Amino acid sequence: MELTKENLEENQLELGEVLADAGYSSGEALKYLNDNNINAWMPNFGQYVAEREGFVYNKAENYYQCTKVGGNQAKLLFKGERTDSKGYTKRTYRSSESDCKKCPLREQCCGMKTNFKKIDDSIHKELYDKMHQKLSQNYAYAKRMARVRSKTVEPVLGTLINFTNMKRVNTRGIQQANKHVLMAALTYNLKKYLKFIAKKPKSIAQVVSNQSREGKHFFKSHLFEAKTNVFSPSFFKQQHSLYKNKPRLKVIQRVVFL
Repeated sequence: MELTKENLEENQLELGEVLADAGYSSGEALKYLNDNNINAWMPNFGQYVAEREGFVYNKAENYYQCTKVGGNQAKLLFKGERTDSKGYTKRTYRSSESDCKKCPLREQCCGMKTNFKKIDDSIHKELYDKMHQKLSQNYAYAKRMARVRSKTVEPVLGTLINFTNMKRVNTRGIQQANKHVLMAALTYNLKKYLKFIAKKPKSIAQVVSNQSREGKHFFKSHLFEAKTNVFSPSFFKQQHSLYKNKPRLKVIQRVVFL
């Protein structure tokens, strides 16, 4: 993002809106956009859940409350932040076994062998919720921005993959791969730049005098009369009669083999 801002500033352009797909959605990205007051339209990743079915979050006291009909209405208290095997830091909310052990909904809620309910939330859930609310409240505009992103970015990726050998990078090392990508991008930009160059026809302006114009008009009129006389029926009849009166000659055809 910093590199993009620098490139825009070098060309005297201001950053207005950022469009991205769900692949760029992350807590770090949303935090950066929020801290720098950047207006972004970026759907949340596929595993995001806006609301937990059957549970209500109490923001003031930081716990989840079970609201399922027929349940024991257990509280899931905050147990701290933990980092999973993939490197994501999450907040853990867990109920006590005494609340869920004898609950009639335990098996379908907690599982066959588990006697407590646990919910994990990202430490950036507030930012995910904010983006979700923004996209939901401006649904039509968000869809239009998604189409703009798609028609702007997807053709570029398709061209790079299918026509500039970017389907597979057959080089060793990150430096060689970087050269491969830069050359492909350079080729694409040059082809795109050539389409924007206006091809102006070369013309030489000449001053034509009235006398030359009259001469051209005279020549055109006489040429038209000559064409009319040559291709008229009377002209062909006259030529046919002259051909009949001429003595006929024997024509000998010869075939030569080389």
